[in-house]
Amino acid sequence: MLYKDTHQLIAYSKKADSLAEHYQIDSIQVNALNYLSYAAINAGRLDEAIAYNKKATDISESKNLNNEKALSNYYRGYILYATGQPDSSLKVLNQVYEKGMQFKDLSLQLKCLNTIAANYLTQGKYKDALEKFTRAYHLADSLVMKDKLINLSLNIGTTFLYNEELDKALEYFEKVISISDTANVTIAYASALNNIGACYSRMGKHKKALTYFDKALPAYIKLNNNYQIAQVYTNLGQSNYFIDNVELASKYLKNAINLNRKNQSQNQLIVNLILLAKLNIEDSNFREAKYNLDEALGLANEYNINYNKGDLYQTYSYYYSERKQFEQALEYKQKELNLKDSIFNESRQQQISELQTKFETKQKQIENESLRKDISLNRLQIEKQNQVRDLLIVITLIVIGLIFILLNRARLKKKSHQIIEAQKSELEILNKTKDKFFSIIAHDLRSPFNALIGLSNLLSSSYDHLSDEERKNFIHDLNTASESAFSLLDNLLTWARVQQDSLKIQKQKEDISLLIKESIEPLEATAKLKNISIENTVNLKSKVLIDMFMIKTLMVNLINNALKFTNEGGSIKISGEEKGGKTIISISDNGVGMSQEQMNQLFKLGKNKSTLGTNNETGTGLGLILCQEFIEKNDGQIWVESKEGEGSTFRFSLVTASPD
Repeated sequence: MLYKDTHQLIAYSKKADSLAEHYQIDSIQVNALNYLSYAAINAGRLDEAIAYNKKATDISESKNLNNEKALSNYYRGYILYATGQPDSSLKVLNQVYEKGMQFKDLSLQLKCLNTIAANYLTQGKYKDALEKFTRAYHLADSLVMKDKLINLSLNIGTTFLYNEELDKALEYFEKVISISDTANVTIAYASALNNIGACYSRMGKHKKALTYFDKALPAYIKLNNNYQIAQVYTNLGQSNYFIDNVELASKYLKNAINLNRKNQSQNQLIVNLILLAKLNIEDSNFREAKYNLDEALGLANEYNINYNKGDLYQTYSYYYSERKQFEQALEYKQKELNLKDSIFNESRQQQISELQTKFETKQKQIENESLRKDISLNRLQIEKQNQVRDLLIVITLIVIGLIFILLNRARLKKKSHQIIEAQKSELEILNKTKDKFFSIIAHDLRSPFNALIGLSNLLSSSYDHLSDEERKNFIHDLNTASESAFSLLDNLLTWARVQQDSLKIQKQKEDISLLIKESIEPLEATAKLKNISIENTVNLKSKVLIDMFMIKTLMVNLINNALKFTNEGGSIKISGEEKGGKTIISISDNGVGMSQEQMNQLFKLGKNKSTLGTNNETGTGLGLILCQEFIEKNDGQIWVESKEGEGSTFRFSLVTASPD
């Protein structure tokens, strides 16, 4: 977009600047900022251009980026040129050119030569301008830079235009148009149209000139280039002035002055002020004319802008002549003639013609020694760049290898740390599981062993007073209690394995009615000791999808709790129903019940404190927490309803299995 659209150039450069700053790629950021400064000056925003260039220079200096620093200084020189300060611009650009020679940076040398020549053009040093443009042209040709060749052809034509060699100038401008892509407008194409108009204007063909200016204006507007738009306004004002269209000329000139003041483009502003002064004189507005002429002269002297001083002196002479101040008019006419003599003497014309001949000869004889030297230097630079590139590739591969090794070591270290942390976590879980396991043993095995001890004591102390039938019953109860204790212990060991993930949960379709009967049997002895009746009304035909060991342990725990908190002579009821794809089992007792606060803490680890049973039975307080864990592993839920003094009902849900 550098030669096509200033707004697009700004957009892409800002994006590049943002990305480069984010990823800390300093060299790219400096280049993006320099493009922004170039675009800003062409868009007429001098303050922004200076700010971008300063930031680019500061970064390149702080990061010791010598090539980028040189490029930033070049753009500083370009800003000075664009704002009509040729002396300051040349001082900067000559220093940068020396750096380009030192770094063997042909692209930077080319940029400097082009802008140095443009400064000489501003100062009216046409021989020097043409010599620099010619050197730049051959350098661009050796580098096969088509865009630069087009622009340099334009600049060489402009040099002939300023030197009043209009036929030669037209040849170059028409060449630019012929090799440009007219469907894809560039600055060179638009400038060629503008300069052809300027040639015809100097030939006195002002109406023909206007047709080219009218084509150039929309082209520059499409490029969003305010700097060049102002120049076209100037040319439109001048041509309309010459065909006596004073009103339109004044309008275009004022537009040009406003833009050039905003752009701080001093050289164009001088041209505008001279033309406007001529209009003022013809309108007898002498005060305004003198003001504009004095401002133009002040700018020309301050910034050493000489190429339009002859026109300025001529207008001063015209001004004093119209004011009848003939002595001053004669003085400025003499200044005008002296200036023309110094610029357009025969020797100067001959020098320029010789340079033109040399230039054309060089174009036809591309194999001459000077060009071969440029090409040789370019090849040497390319070879050196290739060597540097290869070295950088090797270094990069080594660095990547080292980074890979370091990252791999870091990954292994991290993995080892994770394994250690996992083992630590596993040990903590095992330790907690151990604590839970012993708590369960103390909690859930106490009841069957109490029954065993009680029945055995009773059998031992009353054996002689019991009948054979009673002895058989006691022995049967002892056997049942023993089997219950063993079964519970086996289930607890199984649970411990589940906690350690050494036993996978195996869900199967089970008959819940049968499972409840099997869960009641080991607790019947305890019920008899407290004279508590257990009523089981569960008779469901459908099956549930569960892990049998977990749910059986759950049932035993809940029934055992009901026995613990039910008074002697009380009752326990077990019922079931199917609802919404769930099988809900309820275990109700008419025991002591619970307060709301007790229910809130019931299933919370560390907060559920064991309560003494109606016969002072003790426990660990972990039984219900384990029940909740088991029911959740079987995709179910457990909850309680209770009132103090009226008993409790524990309910849990299981997934109803689909029919076979």
